[in-house]
Amino acid sequence: MIAMAMACSPDLLIFDEPTTALDVTTQIEVLASVREAIEAYDNTAIYITHDLAVVAQVADRITVLRYGEIVETGATRQIIEDPKQDYTRALLSVRTARGDVAVQGDAETILEIDGVTAAYGTFIALREISISIRRGKTVSVVGESGSGKSTLARVVAGLLPPSRGEVRFAGQTIPTRIRDRDIDTLLRLQMIYQSADTALNPKHRVRKIIGRPLSFCFGMRGRARDERTAELLDKIELGEGYMDRLPAELSGGEKQRICIARALAAEPDLIICDEITSSLDQLVAEGILKLLQNLQNDLSVYYMFITHDLDTVRAISDQIVVMYQGSVVEQGPAKTILTPPHEPYTDLLLSSAPEMDPDWLPRVLGHRQTLATKGVRIET
Repeated sequence: MIAMAMACSPDLLIFDEPTTALDVTTQIEVLASVREAIEAYDNTAIYITHDLAVVAQVADRITVLRYGEIVETGATRQIIEDPKQDYTRALLSVRTARGDVAVQGDAETILEIDGVTAAYGTFIALREISISIRRGKTVSVVGESGSGKSTLARVVAGLLPPSRGEVRFAGQTIPTRIRDRDIDTLLRLQMIYQSADTALNPKHRVRKIIGRPLSFCFGMRGRARDERTAELLDKIELGEGYMDRLPAELSGGEKQRICIARALAAEPDLIICDEITSSLDQLVAEGILKLLQNLQNDLSVYYMFITHDLDTVRAISDQIVVMYQGSVVEQGPAKTILTPPHEPYTDLLLSSAPEMDPDWLPRVLGHRQTLATKGVRIET
């Protein structure tokens, strides 16, 4: 895409969120290409993003916008190191590590993925995957695009039957196909999708979006359904006033909260969260993560969090599973996985998360060259 944009030898290039949906290792390649293109052709560029750590790698100056107005503008290093406005400081301080979840003792193992292999036609996407999740815990599954993490979510949700292995829920092996699962299993396993825009019917109001699973799961009608819908809206910190809004009348973060409420309507034990903060700005994403943690503390719900965002992993994980080319590289408690020494591929992922430092990109590119000499394959 960068090459296409450069084909006409433009004076001005506009980069509109070019790395938002990319994993961290691919993101570095794009950022390096952006810098190289601008320097080689002496272009002027505007880089639009919600991630200050990303823009710090390519920008000479930063302008912070909120509600259509300029909050602050200045040289990149000044904005990063000495922001003047509260909103800018808030953007720089998000995604701090959370405290431990209050789960007592040795919690019950509620989900077991045992020796699962899965394929799309002749392409093997998962190879002998074994993972367990304890009640009240959050397991983050991380890896590059194509590592198999979303395929694993599809297997657990019953959307892709494995060719080998089994999934056990609450000690019982569950059918591999969603249509063969009983109502109890369907209720207890819920999934929230990456794009709230496509997950919500644009013609349905919030009352119907949340109310439909209440009717399907529990036979609720009329006033009882509306009262429960209002309770769920309170749980996601929106309130009853949102009941008659259409998705088009909601912000990105509000839409994702509605998706969370719809999943909670079934009173699940496990919620699979598939990249649910990747398209949100940092402050909104932080709010979603705090909401999920509060719901976990209140309801003892547990999460399988599929993500390529390592800031999210650090913020929400009790356990981390690192995947590469359909296999598990390593897994264990979050503190163990995030503390050196790391497996070479885990080291690659962790070192690829952008930092609030304008000098970070050249440093990490040198580190990647060192890893390449150790045989770590870097996808581009």
